[in-house]
Amino acid sequence: MPVVRISLPRFTRMVGADRKTILERVPYAGLDIESVEGDTVRLEYSPNRPDFGTDYGIARSLRGLLGKEKGLPRFGTAPSGVTVTVDPRLSKVRPHIALATAMGMKLDEEDVRQMISLQEDLHNGLGRKRKVVAIGLHDLDRIKAPLNYGAVRDSFAFVPLGASSKATVGRILRSTTEGRSYGSALPTGGPYPMITDAEGAVLSFPPVINGSKTKVTERTRNLLVDVTSTDRRLGDAVLSIMATTLAQMGASIGTVKVKLPSATRTTPNLSPTETPLDLELVRSTLGLDLSRQEIAECLARSRLSVSGSNVLVPAYRVDILHPVDIAEEVALGYGVDKIPPEYPPSKRAGAFNPFQEFLDSTATVMAGSGMVEMMTFELADNASLYERFGRPSQSRVAVMDPKSLDHSVLRDSLIPTLMAALTSNVKSDYPQRVFEVGRVFFRSGARVGEGWRLGCLLAHSGSNFSEAKMHAEALCRILAGKEATSIGAEHWAFSPGRTASLALGGKRLGVVGEVRPEVLESFGLRVPVSGFELDLSSIYEQLK
Repeated sequence: MPVVRISLPRFTRMVGADRKTILERVPYAGLDIESVEGDTVRLEYSPNRPDFGTDYGIARSLRGLLGKEKGLPRFGTAPSGVTVTVDPRLSKVRPHIALATAMGMKLDEEDVRQMISLQEDLHNGLGRKRKVVAIGLHDLDRIKAPLNYGAVRDSFAFVPLGASSKATVGRILRSTTEGRSYGSALPTGGPYPMITDAEGAVLSFPPVINGSKTKVTERTRNLLVDVTSTDRRLGDAVLSIMATTLAQMGASIGTVKVKLPSATRTTPNLSPTETPLDLELVRSTLGLDLSRQEIAECLARSRLSVSGSNVLVPAYRVDILHPVDIAEEVALGYGVDKIPPEYPPSKRAGAFNPFQEFLDSTATVMAGSGMVEMMTFELADNASLYERFGRPSQSRVAVMDPKSLDHSVLRDSLIPTLMAALTSNVKSDYPQRVFEVGRVFFRSGARVGEGWRLGCLLAHSGSNFSEAKMHAEALCRILAGKEATSIGAEHWAFSPGRTASLALGGKRLGVVGEVRPEVLESFGLRVPVSGFELDLSSIYEQLK
């Protein structure tokens, strides 16, 4: 969980309350006090509240809960005169960019520390370690507009932040800590994204490193914030959080025109969004008989406002996605400590679900074989599930209007998500032997069916078909007391001639094989990988 370090003397001035009151009320704002040492408190906040990444964001919330400042915060913007042109060649690399200016800053040392901390928390949270979203902060006075968000090759050279001489993009990716850490988010061989000004000076090589010319210091008075992303919605949300935080620091926020190949848009958009207000849902969820006026007052304390049948939500609140989230905000505004606990009556005795016990036994057997259990998301992106394997996606089960492209398709196999897990651990020691017991989803006529499977991948220099087949057959003997049979087969994940279909009691059970070399390359893996996937529902049926 992310942690923000706060100076209590500074924070009491921001909130307008004494130290005792603040420490008593902070837990009821959805934060945990990790430690208090002298005048410093460390607060742990939920990743779904990235606006809590600075003392400004937390103070804004506490002022509302304490009744000192209620309702929707308003943030004004004005045109900055800055424009940026987006190169169409970036459409498959890092296509989205959003920018804002912040004028009239008077940053002290603590403000700079808070902004850097917020930037890193956003990188690690919403930004998925810069893979999805990356943020750049620049001294606007050292920039000559208009800007260009263009594509370059690995021979392009500039002076990166913290260096005194030019280095090529290729060298930065190979030889710097930033390049090795974040370069994997970019395609091998380019093109590479680069933000430059009218004089050709480099502002940023996202998501890797900024240029040295626009370095931010305590003397910086005017800022330019750039946010590049693979997901426009998340990129805009991150910029909104940065812009509103800077506004609370005393800056005047300016908008930037982004010239896309097909249209022009203006960022940031700090207008509030609307979420339906379901009064009955609020009452039934909380168990409180509140009037509409009382609900509106509770929401005002949570820094939201009611407008007709909707709730106005500030741009920095990226966590409010559904009417039930509004019920949670009412609870916070009402006071969670004021809601009496009530235990529902029950005269029924509980019992273990037999199928769940079977799933647990399967996981226990795999762990006993030296495997590491993984728990990956049931929702994934289309590229990981289909494109990287070169298989068609016509039969996929996709989410309508997804909030994030990374979670837009229900998986129909455990192999892709386990491959993605191996990619995330390429710097860890080998051998890596991982498994997952999880649900998969598939089309069944006009409906969506689901089933439980076991997926296993073995990644190390000696991984092969025989090892994977040995583990699969041993598992069948332990779980079902029967020998599995195998016959040569074809599968979209595995190499021809190194793939077999497994059967138990004459019924097809799953597949085992060696992952195709081109698939390994698409996932950035440099060691052989073999594995298998078994239908646990089918095995369980044979045990009845």
